[in-house]
Amino acid sequence: MHRITSMAVGAVALSCGIAAAQPAFYPARGQSPERQNQDRAACESWARQQVGPAPAASSPARAGGRVRGAAAGATAAAITGNDAGRGAAAGAVGGAAAQRGARRQDRRHAAATQQQHGASFGRAVAACMQGRGYTGG
Repeated sequence: MHRITSMAVGAVALSCGIAAAQPAFYPARGQSPERQNQDRAACESWARQQVGPAPAASSPARAGGRVRGAAAGATAAAITGNDAGRGAAAGAVGGAAAQRGARRQDRRHAAATQQQHGASFGRAVAACMQGRGYTGG
């Protein structure tokens, strides 16, 4: 259930980001629809040059959390004189939880970076279009 909710929230956020990237501009100097399309294409090209390429959609997957946790747990148990097998099992559980948290943090960071890039791109397009005689954005 939690995964479905997270996916739904992500889909809504993505659609909002797309909507924000396509602001409406109105011709203040009577530009034709063809001219508007030309100006928008030129401004989007210029904006891409200004803000750079969009950030990568995903980061490399983190792996090995259980193995690292098991190794740490077994080591700690051996040092303290406890059962290394139980220490490894407990460490594996902790390592998996830490790995999930790190992945969640990676996804949040990637989403924030993409949102910031989209906002910068939108501001650049708006500035260009306003410079060409359009209002809105």
